[in-house]
Amino acid sequence: MRIQLCCVAVLASILTSAANAQSPSQTVRPVGTWRGTSLCLVRPSPCHDETVVYRITQRNVTDSVSIDARKIVGGEEEGMGVLACRLVSHGSEVLCVLPLGVWHFTVRNDSLTGELRLNDNTRFRDVRTARAPND
Repeated sequence: MRIQLCCVAVLASILTSAANAQSPSQTVRPVGTWRGTSLCLVRPSPCHDETVVYRITQRNVTDSVSIDARKIVGGEEEGMGVLACRLVSHGSEVLCVLPLGVWHFTVRNDSLTGELRLNDNTRFRDVRTARAPND
């Protein structure tokens, strides 16, 4: 009987931990360094496929971040600009509004995916990155 109670307690603990790990209130933060690809979806255009590095940092306001976007050219990082963005959906989504459209990124575990949609709703870029080791 004692062994059965112990097993039930362990099982309950495991199930509670699993439920908490998948809780929608759990915050996934985008802060860190992300490496991957940014692919052009509109051809022909001046857009080119790129290997990218995004360094995301928290801004002074709790619901906003900065994205220092860089591309790899000849094995070296080349700056593309810094985006001012806001966090939504418990911090797991990032929106960056630009004059030409909106960047929308989603963080899931160690994956940051996103897209740039132009003001006419055209999907212009598709981004797939992974959190850099030690971040």
